[in-house]
Amino acid sequence: KLNPAPADPVQQQIFAWMPWVFMFMLGGFASGLVVYWITNNTITFTQQYIIMRSHGHKPDLFGNIKSGFKKKPPEPVSDKSKAKKK
Repeated sequence: KLNPAPADPVQQQIFAWMPWVFMFMLGGFASGLVVYWITNNTITFTQQYIIMRSHGHKPDLFGNIKSGFKKKPPEPVSDKSKAKKK
């Protein structure tokens, strides 16, 4: 992953959807702004990827996107919580 995952699940969802929301929000503005935004993000993404590779990390390019669409397994119920219910 290029950035560590935020601890807050709400923040994870916001970060996952923010680029898509901005794409549609900026679509009605002057095309120069959209071109600037896309170009700037592409350059920043590429720069971060190159820096991480040069320091020996192997970035997972699409791990954040894929993980956002996977269903999370249910949390296991511990023995202590079962004992409290009885």
